Amino acid sequence: MDYKIGVIGPVNLDLIIKGNAPTNINELIEWADLSDVYCITAGAAGNVAQNLKKLGNEIHLVSCVADDNFGTIVLSSLKKSGIQTDFITVEEGKEGGIAIYILLFGDNKRPATYKMPTHHGWPHEISESMRNYLLDTDLLHSSGYLHFSDLWNDDFLNLFKEAKEKGIKTSMDPQFPLKPLDPPWIKVIKPLIPYIDILMVDESEAINITGLNEINEAADMLITEGFEIVAIKLGERGAIVLDKDISEQISAIQPKIIIDSIGAGDAFDAGFLQGLLEGKTLKNSGKMGIKAASMSLQGIDSTEKFPTRALLDF
Repeated sequence: MDYKIGVIGPVNLDLIIKGNAPTNINELIEWADLSDVYCITAGAAGNVAQNLKKLGNEIHLVSCVADDNFGTIVLSSLKKSGIQTDFITVEEGKEGGIAIYILLFGDNKRPATYKMPTHHGWPHEISESMRNYLLDTDLLHSSGYLHFSDLWNDDFLNLFKEAKEKGIKTSMDPQFPLKPLDPPWIKVIKPLIPYIDILMVDESEAINITGLNEINEAADMLITEGFEIVAIKLGERGAIVLDKDISEQISAIQPKIIIDSIGAGDAFDAGFLQGLLEGKTLKNSGKMGIKAASMSLQGIDSTEKFPTRALLDF
């Protein structure tokens, strides 16, 4: 069964430069050679939306882009992937953001640099038509909420409140602040907790959200705070998935080859959410997330090698 999934959050470009450069600084400043270069539509919401689309779902995406070349590329790429762009606001006179990954020194994610967009991550005011679009779904998902402090407003909160009132499943991967914010970050998220069923974070985010240094204690605190389901992504150590009754440690799957680890957490989110939508157990949903993340590691960014639905079975 295919599902209708609303996604609200930022989309941007990733520029990935992959090759082999000398690590000696004197050699490096004189170095010039060929590398592989990829320009990918990504971002917290962009990755999850494209991956969930690849699993056969209908995606209702609400976001913003600039009226520049970056925005044009993003819109064209999303349309090619089969995602409707009618509710992506094009902000005039703004500049798009880009993340640049310089994979020339043996690491699969760093060093990296980025340019922040001057447009909003998603609309500051969510129009009635956007609300109806996002709420005509089986699941409403937010990606990258902590990135944009200027968008922590009642419009966003009321959207998720209405989703809960309508019986729509809700989920969030808040990621991390792009401006300094002292932990615990939960003070920002707390007003939303009654309206978020599923929380997905990585280990560092769990620690900073809760202010606790022990990951199992952080996981328990997040359930105690009111999230129904929590998934904590642990990289090479797999993931912890839990609700108020059970906690499961899901082992990682070692991929045949690692091309890069960019967006692997977003790949986990898509696989995990797919499992929950299909009514899989918490453990099996976690396994689907892990398998999706493992397969994404074998390609460029989150989406190139993200599996189709048939390949997520185990």
